[in-house]
Amino acid sequence: MSILFSAVAYKKKVFNKYASCDGNFEEILDEVLVKISERNNKMTYYHGRYLFHFILEDEYFYFCITDKLCQRSRAFLFLNEIKRSFPFRQADFTCILAEQMYRYNEDYNTVTIRKGEIDELNTIGVDSSESILGEKILFVSNDNNLRYTTISNIEKEPEQIAISFKDSNLKIIILTIFIIAAISLMFVFNPPSFAFVIVVLILYPIIRKNLYK
Repeated sequence: MSILFSAVAYKKKVFNKYASCDGNFEEILDEVLVKISERNNKMTYYHGRYLFHFILEDEYFYFCITDKLCQRSRAFLFLNEIKRSFPFRQADFTCILAEQMYRYNEDYNTVTIRKGEIDELNTIGVDSSESILGEKILFVSNDNNLRYTTISNIEKEPEQIAISFKDSNLKIIILTIFIIAAISLMFVFNPPSFAFVIVVLILYPIIRKNLYK
């Protein structure tokens, strides 16, 4: 009971499409777009083990292909969901198609059925796909292992990370060596060096504080 492919088009130009398995879905979609009329309509076509469903409204075309075990009610609830979402989420709508296909296939308990949506099925026609496809055949593979992942482009560049030695002991080691060297000079060069060491010891806390800013 799966929705295998879905698409949205306007004036017979495809905007977004998504397939959860492999198949010649785009070829079938192009053929359907050529053959359907331009008047508002809702329809189901049966095609061997598969069903094609669409809503055509004000030149917007919402389409999906399901296996034969998928209830028509589920397919048209999905198409109605897509129809409601499309005007507000066109930019990233391929992701929406994938998310909603997963929801209606795998998490159907979360679907809210609006008043009148099920009764509407009685007004939607059913016909053979030969009227729109002729002898063209849909080929599907891996329909038992559906996938719902999409590739998204990341436009924002990764943030640069500044590496600091603030938490390193390297600076403390350098200062310690410097002080030891100064004390050693005191014993070699006597009073002038002793004065130098005193100055270093006084300045050391200030220098150390500034190093950790």
